[in-house]
Amino acid sequence: MASTKSNYSSNSEADYMNSSQNSGISTLMGCLDRFTRPERLGSDQKFFCQQCQVRQESLKQMSIRKLPLVSCFHIKRFEHSSVRKMSKKVDRYLQFPFSLDMAPYLSSSILRSRFGNRIFPFDGDEPDASNELSSEFELFAVITHTGKLDAGHYVTYLRLSNQWYKCDDAWITEVNESTVRAAQGYMMFYVQKVLYYKASEKQVAA
Repeated sequence: MASTKSNYSSNSEADYMNSSQNSGISTLMGCLDRFTRPERLGSDQKFFCQQCQVRQESLKQMSIRKLPLVSCFHIKRFEHSSVRKMSKKVDRYLQFPFSLDMAPYLSSSILRSRFGNRIFPFDGDEPDASNELSSEFELFAVITHTGKLDAGHYVTYLRLSNQWYKCDDAWITEVNESTVRAAQGYMMFYVQKVLYYKASEKQVAA
């Protein structure tokens, strides 16, 4: 069973980042791997097999059915404790790539790796629509947050052509890639590489 969702509302991000504190640097790829890893359902959650006519143990796996033109990753930087009755902000650094290939996290790729080159049509999908879209993305914006859980300040790093800019309220300054890489990402925006280069070509031509 593959559940195909592109949004992410579980605690896996915060859990992964906390569990990585003693094992190295947390990464966006690690969050995506954790999001799409198979999960074996318990004996009390067996699915009824129409062919076998009995309840069978099964795997649940999240995946992305269709990629958008722009992918936004909203990192969960807070956690709540019902026992301690308190909330806190997660300030751990998350490493994120400038180029991202989303192919390993697609439903079609996961099914192909598990069952081979069999065709699994999805209801409502347009024929050959996947061939027009690229799974490779380029980072073009990063939003950071400094401060506490209930107050703070937002700064945006934005990429135009091949230059990065820091947008801090009314002040906009040029920055290099190393500054962006060191930023504590709260939200990361990726655009399909084909669209990014098309937009760059138009700006150069203008």
